[in-house]
Amino acid sequence: MTKNSNKEQGFTLVEILIVLLISSIVMSAVFIAYSNQQKTYVQSENLADLQQNLRAALLIMTSEIREAGCDPEEGSGAGIVSASISHFRFTRDIKGHGLASETRADGDVDDGDEDVEFGFSTAQFDADSDGIVDGGGVGDLGRQTGGAGGFQPIAENIQAIEFSYILEDGTITNTPNLSQLNQIRAVQISILARSTVLDPKFTNAQQYTTISGTNWGPFNDNYKRRFASVTIQCRNLGMTDAF
Repeated sequence: MTKNSNKEQGFTLVEILIVLLISSIVMSAVFIAYSNQQKTYVQSENLADLQQNLRAALLIMTSEIREAGCDPEEGSGAGIVSASISHFRFTRDIKGHGLASETRADGDVDDGDEDVEFGFSTAQFDADSDGIVDGGGVGDLGRQTGGAGGFQPIAENIQAIEFSYILEDGTITNTPNLSQLNQIRAVQISILARSTVLDPKFTNAQQYTTISGTNWGPFNDNYKRRFASVTIQCRNLGMTDAF
């Protein structure tokens, strides 16, 4: 004969507490793993953006600086207007106006995109014009065309830029004087981009050396950076055996 029991089976308080503890540990581990993966993803995306910014900026500057002094009609006076460590300005005769084709030279440099300057906006980012963003921050590297065009950003999160110049006799200088402007045969650009995302586990103790030999850093901070440099031959400003 089977004896029925009215007692109900269940969990004790100790068992419930153990289950809650294990669940909390598991959820904490999942959260930490997700958080770390998210931080890694954000940092990777930020570095990819930095690299893309550098490539885009160098592509634009290389393409246009190569046309410095372009003067098919030999009467526009196209050439280098100013050259310093932080800015480079030049003119080119690449467009027409009136009844002429918009892709033909017309003997002047008064048309859009014929007077171009690269560098930081002095008012916004680089008041002392040393090519390094004021206060150790980052800024927009831009293209100034004057008139209605104004300052047009071509790359974000740039910390520093340096222009140096190879003259006809092979001399390299960051500060050519007025009499040397027509002797410039190539432009060298060094550019440093900085992440906007801090990485507490990373310390940037690297030193970045520009083409001219200037050292940027070490910064000893938690920002990752990307550095690039290029030498651009100005094919319309004459050639020399140095190249």
